[in-house]
Amino acid sequence: MNKAIYYKYLFIVAGFWNISTVLVFGIFAPLISGFLPFFGLFQHTREIYFWLYAFLILAGMSGIKYFLVGLDITKNHLVVSTGLMAKFGFFILILGSFILGIIAWPLFLMGVINLIFCGLFIEFYVNYKKLLPSDIGNAYSYRKNS
Repeated sequence: MNKAIYYKYLFIVAGFWNISTVLVFGIFAPLISGFLPFFGLFQHTREIYFWLYAFLILAGMSGIKYFLVGLDITKNHLVVSTGLMAKFGFFILILGSFILGIIAWPLFLMGVINLIFCGLFIEFYVNYKKLLPSDIGNAYSYRKNS
C-alpha cells in the first residue's frame, strides 16, 4: 500500500475518532444518568458539565485539525506535533487516574487508543521525509491507479 494513502486515512480516522467521541459524550452525558459513572466520572453537581464541555470543545477542534491534515499530509505538521503532545499528555492523565482508581476501565481503554495514535503519529514523522512526491500525489488523485 502507498504509505501516503495510509497517512491520509490515519489522520482522517484520528479526526473521526475525536469528533465521534466528542459527539457521544456531548449528547449522552446530560441525557443518560449512568453514562458518566460508567466511565468512572461521577457527577455530584451540575458544574461538571462546564468542564466536560470545555474539554469536548478542545477535543473536537483537535479532531477537525486532524481531519484537515488528512486532506493534505504535506501541510499542518504543527497540528500533528501538538496533537501528539496532547494525546500523550491525555494518556498520562488517564493512566495516573486509572492507577489511583479515579476512573473506570472504559475511559482507560480510550486513553490506550490515544496512545496508539501517538505511536502512529511518531511513525508518520519518522517516515514522512521518505515519501516520494509521486506517492503523495497518487494519494490525493481521484483517478483509479492501474
